[in-house]
Amino acid sequence: MFIKTIFMNLIDPKKSLEKIEGVVETKSYLNKIKLIKNLYTKGSNTAGEMCNEVGISLPTVNSLLGDLMQSGEVIKHGRAESQGGRKPDLYKLADDSFYIISLDINKFRIRTCIYNSANHAVTEVETLKLPLNNEKETFDKICDFILAHQIESGLPDQKIIAVGISMPGLIDSVNGINHTYLKFGKKSLVENFEARLGKNVFLENDARAMTLAEFKFGHNDKYKNVLGIFIGWGIGLGILIDGKIYQGASGFAGEFSHSPIFETSDITCICGKKGCLESVASGTAIVRMAKEAIKNDQDSILARLAKDNQNEIEPFLVVDAALAGDQRAITILSEAGLDLGRGISILVQLLNPELIIIGGAVAEAKQYLITPIQQALNIYSMAKARENTELSLYKLGKEVGLLGGVAVVNEKIFNDILE
Repeated sequence: MFIKTIFMNLIDPKKSLEKIEGVVETKSYLNKIKLIKNLYTKGSNTAGEMCNEVGISLPTVNSLLGDLMQSGEVIKHGRAESQGGRKPDLYKLADDSFYIISLDINKFRIRTCIYNSANHAVTEVETLKLPLNNEKETFDKICDFILAHQIESGLPDQKIIAVGISMPGLIDSVNGINHTYLKFGKKSLVENFEARLGKNVFLENDARAMTLAEFKFGHNDKYKNVLGIFIGWGIGLGILIDGKIYQGASGFAGEFSHSPIFETSDITCICGKKGCLESVASGTAIVRMAKEAIKNDQDSILARLAKDNQNEIEPFLVVDAALAGDQRAITILSEAGLDLGRGISILVQLLNPELIIIGGAVAEAKQYLITPIQQALNIYSMAKARENTELSLYKLGKEVGLLGGVAVVNEKIFNDILE
């Protein structure tokens, strides 16, 4: 299979090209990769559209598609809409062309699942409770968890071609470094993962990865200037400008939750400053307020849910209590939403986005969070600045973190070979 040849050489693409003899063979190899990338990114396409988008002549596209269908990577997928004449054939990657392992990491849990080349899950999601830190032992447990899931899947090793990782922290995705978590030894985090897993590994900050997933798989590329705000234990921000993730000079763009905009707050944030948005409106802040509420009313729905959860209070418990009608939980989420909206109003006036996506565990509260955010935007942002901005709940739900890992692979998998 041609695609097997590509991915056996992805970790060192320059050497893989050196092994191909002749200019014509090298050009054909690269052009096939361009077509595979186009189909993986778009889902399906016609030969004519691929010709225009990839920059290869139509006869060459048809010839290469014939080769890829013969080797099993590409199949026909019905017909496209007619532009005046015979409807053109649609092509797509075969669902079993290759597979991606996705890893969704937060501060206390790791989730993994394997996806096929159509971005559909082919294994059940598995979860490991594990606090993040900078210990090599934690890294080893994560790798063991991934490898065990892969073995259990029964999928051929050579068809699992990459690992996409969405995780919190100050992440330089270009160099594969997380400056916050899993820092040990002299190698980058990506180098460490690749050495253990034997796969090409792509790393991205969780908020950026989830924003990219919503853009690619949730909102169908309808919007090009998007903010993704995800509220879990912390608050993350992903920024899309003209359809591309904005990384910033060092890869740290989006840390707006650590801006000290609440001068009257005396709560110290995890970053060491006081008055940060994260210290008053994140899942961590919501849990802190929930603990106080339970002290004041131990017969509330919130208190009962906490007791059922062995008194381990997490953001989702507050959300569940609010959805069940607990007034204290609703008030907590309303206060957090108003503070979030105040912070987001600054972003609206700075970036003038078309769409603001609100996601994460706390966003499962739906109207109890969205309504106060909208109220705050109405108070704190200029009417003209927000009039063309849509506020929306995320569409991918609890799968967004895992699809974030997939989206990062989807975006970057062929770049080292083609650039």
